[in-house]
Amino acid sequence: MSKRVIVVGAGLAGLTAAYELTLAGFDVQLFEARERVGGRVQTVFFGAEQHGELGAEFVDDNHTALISYATQFNLMFEPAFKFPNDLCYYIDGNFSTQKTLLSQQLAELDDVYQQLDQLLSQLADPAQTLAQWLTAHSIAPFACKVVRQQSYGMYAADPEAIGVGFFAYSGTSGDRNLRIQGGSTQLATAFADFLGDRIHLNTPVRRIGQQEQTLAVSLETVQGQVEVFTDWIVITIPWSVLRHLSIEVSLTEPQREAIAHLPYGTSVKTLLQYSNRFWQQSSFGLVVGETPYQTVWESTATQTGEAGILACTSSGTPSRNVAGHSVELAQQTVSALYPNAHKAIATATHDWSTDPWSQGSYCYFAPRDLKSWRCDLPYFAGRVIFAGEHTASVEYCGYMEGAIRSGQRAAAQISAFVIT
Repeated sequence: MSKRVIVVGAGLAGLTAAYELTLAGFDVQLFEARERVGGRVQTVFFGAEQHGELGAEFVDDNHTALISYATQFNLMFEPAFKFPNDLCYYIDGNFSTQKTLLSQQLAELDDVYQQLDQLLSQLADPAQTLAQWLTAHSIAPFACKVVRQQSYGMYAADPEAIGVGFFAYSGTSGDRNLRIQGGSTQLATAFADFLGDRIHLNTPVRRIGQQEQTLAVSLETVQGQVEVFTDWIVITIPWSVLRHLSIEVSLTEPQREAIAHLPYGTSVKTLLQYSNRFWQQSSFGLVVGETPYQTVWESTATQTGEAGILACTSSGTPSRNVAGHSVELAQQTVSALYPNAHKAIATATHDWSTDPWSQGSYCYFAPRDLKSWRCDLPYFAGRVIFAGEHTASVEYCGYMEGAIRSGQRAAAQISAFVIT
Protein backbone atom coordinates (compact mmCIF):
# COMPACT_ATOMS: atom_id res chain seq x y z
CA MET A 1 0.00 0.00 0.00
CA SER A 2 1.22 3.51 -0.82
CA LYS A 3 2.22 5.49 2.23
CA ARG A 4 1.70 9.11 1.13
CA VAL A 5 0.51 11.46 3.89
CA ILE A 6 -0.28 15.17 3.77
CA VAL A 7 -0.31 17.02 7.07
CA VAL A 8 -2.19 20.33 7.18
CA GLY A 9 -0.73 22.80 9.66
CA ALA A 10 2.77 23.08 11.13
CA GLY A 11 1.82 23.74 14.72
CA LEU A 12 2.95 21.25 17.35
CA ALA A 13 0.20 18.76 16.40
CA GLY A 14 1.18 18.74 12.74
CA LEU A 15 4.91 18.70 13.46
CA THR A 16 4.49 15.78 15.86
CA ALA A 17 2.37 13.76 13.41
CA ALA A 18 4.80 14.44 10.56
CA TYR A 19 7.79 13.53 12.75
CA GLU A 20 6.31 10.21 13.90
CA LEU A 21 5.06 9.25 10.44
CA THR A 22 8.44 10.03 8.89
CA LEU A 23 10.15 7.84 11.47
CA ALA A 24 7.66 5.09 10.55
CA GLY A 25 8.66 5.27 6.87
CA PHE A 26 5.79 7.28 5.41
CA ASP A 27 6.18 9.79 2.58
CA VAL A 28 5.13 12.95 4.41
CA GLN A 29 4.51 16.47 3.12
CA LEU A 30 3.46 19.19 5.56
CA PHE A 31 1.73 22.39 4.39
CA GLU A 32 1.59 25.54 6.52
CA ALA A 33 -0.17 28.81 5.69
CA ARG A 34 2.12 30.94 7.84
CA GLU A 35 5.67 31.91 7.00
CA ARG A 36 6.90 30.08 10.11
CA VAL A 37 6.38 26.82 11.97
CA GLY A 38 4.90 26.62 15.46
CA GLY A 39 1.31 27.76 14.96
CA ARG A 40 0.16 29.23 18.26
CA VAL A 41 3.66 28.82 19.68
CA GLN A 42 5.59 32.05 19.09
CA THR A 43 8.65 33.16 21.04
CA VAL A 44 9.71 36.80 20.69
CA PHE A 45 13.30 37.88 21.31
CA PHE A 46 14.15 41.29 22.78
CA GLY A 47 17.34 43.15 23.49
CA ALA A 48 19.56 42.17 26.43
CA GLU A 49 19.23 38.56 25.18
CA GLN A 50 15.77 38.17 26.71
CA HIS A 51 12.64 36.57 25.35
CA GLY A 52 8.94 36.10 26.04
CA GLU A 53 6.04 34.14 24.62
CA LEU A 54 3.20 35.60 22.57
CA GLY A 55 1.60 32.17 22.42
CA ALA A 56 1.74 28.89 24.34
CA GLU A 57 4.09 29.01 27.29
CA PHE A 58 3.51 26.67 30.24
CA VAL A 59 4.28 23.00 30.81
CA ASP A 60 2.78 21.08 33.73
CA ASP A 61 4.33 18.22 35.66
CA ASN A 62 2.28 15.57 33.87
CA HIS A 63 2.93 16.82 30.33
CA THR A 64 4.98 13.73 29.69
CA ALA A 65 4.74 13.68 25.89
CA LEU A 66 6.18 17.19 25.57
CA ILE A 67 8.82 16.50 28.20
CA SER A 68 9.87 13.34 26.35
CA TYR A 69 10.39 15.17 23.05
CA ALA A 70 12.22 18.00 24.80
CA THR A 71 14.56 15.42 26.28
CA GLN A 72 15.15 13.87 22.85
CA PHE A 73 16.04 17.30 21.44
CA ASN A 74 18.26 18.19 24.42
CA LEU A 75 16.00 21.01 25.55
CA MET A 76 15.94 22.05 29.18
CA PHE A 77 13.19 23.37 31.46
CA GLU A 78 13.07 26.22 33.94
CA PRO A 79 10.58 26.90 36.74
CA ALA A 80 7.68 29.25 36.09
CA PHE A 81 5.17 29.21 38.98
CA LYS A 82 4.46 27.19 42.05
CA PHE A 83 0.80 27.03 43.01
CA PRO A 84 -0.94 28.29 45.01
CA ASN A 85 1.84 30.35 46.64
CA ASP A 86 2.66 32.37 43.50
CA LEU A 87 -0.97 33.28 42.73
CA CYS A 88 -2.00 36.87 43.54
CA TYR A 89 -5.23 38.82 43.19
CA TYR A 90 -6.16 42.39 42.29
CA ILE A 91 -9.86 42.57 43.21
CA ASP A 92 -11.91 45.66 44.16
CA GLY A 93 -8.76 47.76 43.86
CA ASN A 94 -6.91 45.72 46.49
CA PHE A 95 -3.75 43.67 45.86
CA SER A 96 -3.58 40.40 47.80
CA THR A 97 -1.18 37.48 47.96
CA GLN A 98 -1.88 34.07 49.48
CA LYS A 99 -0.32 35.33 52.71
CA THR A 100 -2.34 38.54 52.92
CA LEU A 101 -5.78 37.18 52.03
CA LEU A 102 -8.30 37.45 54.83
CA SER A 103 -9.37 34.20 56.46
CA GLN A 104 -12.90 34.78 55.15
CA GLN A 105 -11.58 35.20 51.60
CA LEU A 106 -9.55 31.99 51.88
CA ALA A 107 -12.64 30.17 53.14
CA GLU A 108 -14.72 31.51 50.24
CA LEU A 109 -12.15 30.35 47.69
CA ASP A 110 -11.84 26.96 49.36
CA ASP A 111 -15.61 26.52 49.24
CA VAL A 112 -16.00 27.30 45.54
CA TYR A 113 -13.06 25.09 44.55
CA GLN A 114 -14.46 22.20 46.59
CA GLN A 115 -17.77 22.50 44.77
CA LEU A 116 -15.99 22.59 41.40
CA ASP A 117 -13.91 19.55 42.42
CA GLN A 118 -17.14 17.72 43.15
CA LEU A 119 -18.35 18.39 39.60
CA LEU A 120 -15.04 17.08 38.29
CA SER A 121 -15.17 13.91 40.39
CA GLN A 122 -18.67 13.25 39.08
CA LEU A 123 -17.61 13.96 35.48
CA ALA A 124 -20.60 16.27 35.44
CA ASP A 125 -21.39 18.60 32.53
CA PRO A 126 -24.42 20.61 33.69
CA ALA A 127 -26.50 22.69 31.32
CA GLN A 128 -25.14 25.84 32.97
CA THR A 129 -22.53 28.39 32.07
CA LEU A 130 -19.98 29.23 34.74
CA ALA A 131 -21.77 32.53 35.39
CA GLN A 132 -25.14 30.77 35.83
CA TRP A 133 -23.60 28.21 38.17
CA LEU A 134 -21.95 30.88 40.33
CA THR A 135 -25.30 32.65 40.71
CA ALA A 136 -27.28 29.46 41.36
CA HIS A 137 -24.86 28.39 44.11
CA SER A 138 -24.75 31.85 45.72
CA ILE A 139 -20.96 31.95 45.58
CA ALA A 140 -19.54 34.68 47.84
CA PRO A 141 -18.64 37.95 46.04
CA PHE A 142 -14.84 37.77 46.39
CA ALA A 143 -14.63 34.13 45.25
CA CYS A 144 -17.08 34.85 42.45
CA LYS A 145 -14.90 37.66 41.12
CA VAL A 146 -11.74 35.54 41.32
CA VAL A 147 -13.34 32.63 39.46
CA ARG A 148 -14.74 34.94 36.78
CA GLN A 149 -11.26 36.39 36.18
CA GLN A 150 -9.82 32.87 36.03
CA SER A 151 -12.29 32.04 33.26
CA TYR A 152 -10.70 34.79 31.19
CA GLY A 153 -7.15 34.04 32.24
CA MET A 154 -7.19 30.26 31.90
CA TYR A 155 -9.66 29.62 29.08
CA ALA A 156 -9.79 32.98 27.27
CA ALA A 157 -13.56 32.76 27.54
CA ASP A 158 -16.35 34.76 29.16
CA PRO A 159 -17.93 33.11 32.22
CA GLU A 160 -21.26 33.70 30.47
CA ALA A 161 -20.14 31.37 27.65
CA ILE A 162 -17.98 28.60 29.08
CA GLY A 163 -19.63 25.48 30.49
CA VAL A 164 -19.08 25.01 34.22
CA GLY A 165 -18.34 21.31 33.63
CA PHE A 166 -15.42 22.21 31.40
CA PHE A 167 -14.25 24.97 33.74
CA ALA A 168 -14.10 22.43 36.57
CA TYR A 169 -10.98 21.06 34.90
CA SER A 170 -9.26 24.40 35.58
CA GLY A 171 -6.05 24.74 37.51
CA THR A 172 -2.68 23.20 36.94
CA SER A 173 -2.19 19.48 36.60
CA GLY A 174 0.47 19.58 39.29
CA ASP A 175 1.78 21.97 41.89
CA ARG A 176 4.14 23.80 39.56
CA ASN A 177 4.52 25.12 36.03
CA LEU A 178 7.60 24.95 33.85
CA ARG A 179 8.82 26.71 30.72
CA ILE A 180 11.10 25.50 27.96
CA GLN A 181 14.43 27.17 28.58
CA GLY A 182 15.21 29.50 25.69
CA GLY A 183 11.61 29.67 24.50
CA SER A 184 8.77 27.38 23.38
CA THR A 185 9.65 27.92 19.72
CA GLN A 186 12.75 25.78 20.26
CA LEU A 187 10.59 22.65 20.33
CA ALA A 188 8.86 23.53 17.03
CA THR A 189 12.23 24.35 15.48
CA ALA A 190 13.67 21.01 16.56
CA PHE A 191 10.85 19.14 14.82
CA ALA A 192 11.25 21.35 11.73
CA ASP A 193 15.00 20.74 11.55
CA PHE A 194 14.33 17.02 11.42
CA LEU A 195 11.60 17.31 8.78
CA GLY A 196 13.58 19.65 6.53
CA ASP A 197 12.15 20.24 3.05
CA ARG A 198 9.06 18.14 3.82
CA ILE A 199 7.67 21.40 5.25
CA HIS A 200 6.14 23.91 2.83
CA LEU A 201 5.51 27.36 4.31
CA ASN A 202 3.24 30.09 2.92
CA THR A 203 1.08 27.35 1.40
CA PRO A 204 -2.50 27.44 2.72
CA VAL A 205 -4.90 24.61 1.97
CA ARG A 206 -8.14 25.74 0.31
CA ARG A 207 -10.00 22.51 -0.42
CA ILE A 208 -9.97 18.86 0.65
CA GLY A 209 -11.74 16.40 -1.62
CA GLN A 210 -11.79 12.74 -2.56
CA GLN A 211 -11.53 10.87 -5.85
CA GLU A 212 -12.35 7.21 -5.24
CA GLN A 213 -9.57 5.93 -2.94
CA THR A 214 -7.37 9.01 -3.37
CA LEU A 215 -7.62 12.24 -1.42
CA ALA A 216 -7.09 15.56 -3.19
CA VAL A 217 -5.80 18.73 -1.57
CA SER A 218 -5.95 22.13 -3.28
CA LEU A 219 -3.10 24.42 -2.26
CA GLU A 220 -2.50 28.11 -2.76
CA THR A 221 1.11 28.65 -3.81
CA VAL A 222 3.13 31.55 -5.21
CA GLN A 223 2.68 29.93 -8.65
CA GLY A 224 -1.09 29.78 -8.19
CA GLN A 225 -3.49 27.09 -7.03
CA VAL A 226 -2.28 23.52 -7.43
CA GLU A 227 -3.78 20.15 -6.53
CA VAL A 228 -1.85 17.33 -4.92
CA PHE A 229 -2.96 13.79 -4.16
CA THR A 230 -2.38 11.56 -1.19
CA ASP A 231 -3.52 8.43 0.60
CA TRP A 232 -3.99 10.05 4.02
CA ILE A 233 -4.58 13.54 5.36
CA VAL A 234 -3.95 14.72 8.91
CA ILE A 235 -5.79 18.00 9.56
CA THR A 236 -4.37 19.84 12.55
CA ILE A 237 -5.53 23.43 12.01
CA PRO A 238 -8.09 24.91 14.43
CA TRP A 239 -11.70 24.25 13.53
CA SER A 240 -12.25 28.02 13.68
CA VAL A 241 -10.18 28.06 10.45
CA LEU A 242 -11.19 24.67 9.06
CA ARG A 243 -14.86 25.65 8.95
CA HIS A 244 -14.03 28.16 6.21
CA LEU A 245 -12.39 25.56 3.96
CA SER A 246 -14.17 23.45 1.38
CA ILE A 247 -14.30 19.93 2.86
CA GLU A 248 -15.69 17.57 0.23
CA VAL A 249 -15.27 14.28 2.07
CA SER A 250 -17.82 12.19 3.89
CA LEU A 251 -18.27 13.49 7.45
CA THR A 252 -20.89 12.56 10.02
CA GLU A 253 -23.40 15.17 11.09
CA PRO A 254 -21.85 15.44 14.61
CA GLN A 255 -18.46 16.05 12.99
CA ARG A 256 -19.77 18.82 10.74
CA GLU A 257 -21.65 20.31 13.69
CA ALA A 258 -18.52 20.32 15.84
CA ILE A 259 -16.35 21.83 13.11
CA ALA A 260 -18.94 24.55 12.50
CA HIS A 261 -19.62 25.48 16.11
CA LEU A 262 -16.75 24.54 18.45
CA PRO A 263 -16.03 27.86 20.22
CA TYR A 264 -12.58 29.38 20.57
CA GLY A 265 -11.50 31.91 23.15
CA THR A 266 -10.35 35.38 22.16
CA SER A 267 -7.07 36.65 23.51
CA VAL A 268 -4.60 39.51 23.16
CA LYS A 269 -1.16 38.88 24.63
CA THR A 270 1.25 41.77 25.11
CA LEU A 271 4.87 41.67 26.26
CA LEU A 272 6.43 44.70 27.93
CA GLN A 273 10.18 44.89 28.48
CA TYR A 274 11.34 47.30 31.18
CA SER A 275 14.87 48.53 31.90
CA ASN A 276 14.68 47.13 35.45
CA ARG A 277 12.45 44.75 37.38
CA PHE A 278 10.64 47.15 39.70
CA TRP A 279 8.00 44.49 40.47
CA GLN A 280 10.51 42.24 42.24
CA GLN A 281 10.43 44.53 45.27
CA SER A 282 7.03 43.01 46.01
CA SER A 283 7.83 39.43 44.92
CA PHE A 284 4.53 39.06 43.08
CA GLY A 285 4.02 36.05 40.81
CA LEU A 286 0.98 35.40 38.62
CA VAL A 287 -1.56 38.20 39.11
CA VAL A 288 -5.27 37.70 38.36
CA GLY A 289 -7.07 41.02 38.34
CA GLU A 290 -10.02 43.19 37.44
CA THR A 291 -7.93 45.17 34.96
CA PRO A 292 -7.98 45.57 31.14
CA TYR A 293 -5.52 42.65 31.07
CA GLN A 294 -6.81 39.99 33.45
CA THR A 295 -3.48 38.19 33.99
CA VAL A 296 0.08 39.48 34.37
CA TRP A 297 3.29 37.59 35.09
CA GLU A 298 7.02 37.88 34.61
CA SER A 299 8.55 36.10 31.62
CA THR A 300 12.15 36.60 32.68
CA ALA A 301 12.25 35.26 36.24
CA THR A 302 15.16 32.95 35.39
CA GLN A 303 16.70 35.05 32.61
CA THR A 304 19.80 37.11 33.23
CA GLY A 305 20.15 40.87 33.02
CA GLU A 306 18.79 43.90 34.83
CA ALA A 307 15.93 44.34 32.36
CA GLY A 308 12.79 42.23 32.61
CA ILE A 309 9.63 41.35 30.70
CA LEU A 310 6.03 41.25 31.91
CA ALA A 311 3.48 39.21 29.96
CA CYS A 312 -0.06 40.61 29.96
CA THR A 313 -3.09 38.72 28.64
CA SER A 314 -6.58 40.06 27.98
CA SER A 315 -9.27 37.59 26.97
CA GLY A 316 -12.94 37.19 26.19
CA THR A 317 -15.13 40.24 25.70
CA PRO A 318 -12.67 42.58 27.51
CA SER A 319 -10.05 41.79 24.86
CA ARG A 320 -12.20 43.58 22.27
CA ASN A 321 -11.69 46.81 24.19
CA VAL A 322 -7.93 46.18 24.22
CA ALA A 323 -7.62 45.66 20.48
CA GLY A 324 -6.08 48.70 18.85
CA HIS A 325 -4.74 50.01 22.17
CA SER A 326 -2.99 46.88 23.37
CA VAL A 327 0.37 48.34 24.44
CA GLU A 328 -1.16 51.45 26.02
CA LEU A 329 -3.68 49.44 28.07
CA ALA A 330 -1.07 46.86 29.04
CA GLN A 331 1.07 49.63 30.48
CA GLN A 332 -1.99 51.07 32.25
CA THR A 333 -2.62 47.64 33.77
CA VAL A 334 0.96 47.35 35.00
CA SER A 335 0.79 50.87 36.47
CA ALA A 336 -2.37 49.93 38.39
CA LEU A 337 -0.65 46.87 39.85
CA TYR A 338 2.74 48.48 40.45
CA PRO A 339 2.53 52.25 41.18
CA ASN A 340 6.30 52.61 40.69
CA ALA A 341 6.12 51.34 37.10
CA HIS A 342 7.79 53.34 34.36
CA LYS A 343 7.55 53.22 30.57
CA ALA A 344 8.45 50.03 28.73
CA ILE A 345 11.55 50.12 26.53
CA ALA A 346 10.31 47.45 24.08
CA THR A 347 6.97 45.80 23.35
CA ALA A 348 5.37 43.03 21.30
CA THR A 349 1.70 42.12 20.99
CA HIS A 350 -0.54 39.69 19.14
CA ASP A 351 -4.31 39.39 18.85
CA TRP A 352 -5.02 35.70 18.28
CA SER A 353 -8.69 36.27 17.49
CA THR A 354 -7.82 38.37 14.42
CA ASP A 355 -5.00 36.08 13.31
CA PRO A 356 -6.38 34.58 10.06
CA TRP A 357 -4.68 31.22 10.69
CA SER A 358 -5.94 30.71 14.24
CA GLN A 359 -9.10 32.88 14.56
CA GLY A 360 -8.99 32.43 18.30
CA SER A 361 -6.66 31.36 21.06
CA TYR A 362 -7.72 27.79 21.91
CA CYS A 363 -10.95 25.86 22.23
CA TYR A 364 -13.36 25.75 25.14
CA PHE A 365 -16.68 23.95 25.60
CA ALA A 366 -20.13 25.40 26.14
CA PRO A 367 -22.61 23.78 28.55
CA ARG A 368 -23.34 20.11 27.68
CA ASP A 369 -21.03 20.15 24.66
CA LEU A 370 -18.21 18.53 26.58
CA LYS A 371 -20.31 15.47 27.30
CA SER A 372 -22.09 15.21 23.95
CA TRP A 373 -19.07 15.77 21.70
CA ARG A 374 -16.61 13.73 23.74
CA CYS A 375 -18.88 10.70 23.94
CA ASP A 376 -19.59 10.06 20.28
CA LEU A 377 -17.41 12.31 18.11
CA PRO A 378 -14.80 10.30 16.16
CA TYR A 379 -11.67 12.19 15.15
CA PHE A 380 -11.37 10.54 11.78
CA ALA A 381 -13.41 10.23 8.58
CA GLY A 382 -12.09 7.41 6.44
CA ARG A 383 -8.51 8.38 5.69
CA VAL A 384 -8.92 11.93 6.97
CA ILE A 385 -7.60 12.20 10.54
CA PHE A 386 -8.24 15.19 12.80
CA ALA A 387 -5.65 16.36 15.33
CA GLY A 388 -4.88 19.50 17.31
CA GLU A 389 -5.33 20.58 20.93
CA HIS A 390 -9.10 20.69 20.37
CA THR A 391 -9.14 16.90 19.79
CA ALA A 392 -7.06 16.00 22.85
CA SER A 393 -8.30 14.64 26.16
CA VAL A 394 -10.14 17.39 28.00
CA GLU A 395 -7.41 17.92 30.60
CA TYR A 396 -4.94 18.76 27.81
CA CYS A 397 -7.15 21.02 25.67
CA GLY A 398 -5.46 24.37 25.18
CA TYR A 399 -2.02 23.06 26.08
CA MET A 400 1.01 22.23 23.95
CA GLU A 401 0.73 18.77 25.50
CA GLY A 402 -2.72 18.34 23.96
CA ALA A 403 -1.46 19.27 20.51
CA ILE A 404 1.47 16.85 20.79
CA ARG A 405 -0.62 13.95 22.07
CA SER A 406 -3.14 14.45 19.28
CA GLY A 407 -0.34 14.34 16.70
CA GLN A 408 0.93 11.11 18.21
CA ARG A 409 -2.57 9.62 18.07
CA ALA A 410 -3.03 10.59 14.42
CA ALA A 411 0.30 9.00 13.44
CA ALA A 412 -0.51 5.86 15.41
CA GLN A 413 -3.94 5.53 13.73
CA ILE A 414 -2.41 5.66 10.25
CA SER A 415 0.46 3.33 11.14
CA ALA A 416 -1.91 0.77 12.66
CA PHE A 417 -4.15 0.77 9.60
CA VAL A 418 -1.28 0.30 7.17
CA ILE A 419 0.29 -2.48 9.24
CA THR A 420 -2.97 -4.41 9.47
